[in-house]
Amino acid sequence: MAKMVIKMISETEAQVTKAFAKNAVIFGTEEYKIWREYRKDFPDAKMVTKTIKKNPEKKTYRNLTYKNMELFISVQPKKEDENGNVIDYKKEFERQKLMAKVQSNPYKAVLAWFLATFENYSTYKTFFKELEEKEKAAKEEFVA
Repeated sequence: MAKMVIKMISETEAQVTKAFAKNAVIFGTEEYKIWREYRKDFPDAKMVTKTIKKNPEKKTYRNLTYKNMELFISVQPKKEDENGNVIDYKKEFERQKLMAKVQSNPYKAVLAWFLATFENYSTYKTFFKELEEKEKAAKEEFVA
């Protein structure tokens, strides 16, 4: 069980975790008993839960699965290397997946290759949003 701590902010406010606040309103729980004891000393006290600041600049790859990487690769225009040979990203993707199997985290290795190869990876968000909208529209047409 997590450490149950009530941090006094002022005589009218006490900082607690969300789990503590949730359990403190259930009669008979350990948190309820602790809160009742705290309220004996500070009868006007209110619980305030701690909020975690989230970084809006954090890059997330939540929707970047192997399947979605493959979809993204399939719509990329053909490119030529310095020798004039057409680069087959699908084959290279499969090769990277195979090579990554010996890594402790194969997905991370493939993701690193994908991000290095497709520097404009941020467009995948737009790509998958459009793909999702098309699928939704197709489902709505099918239902109607």
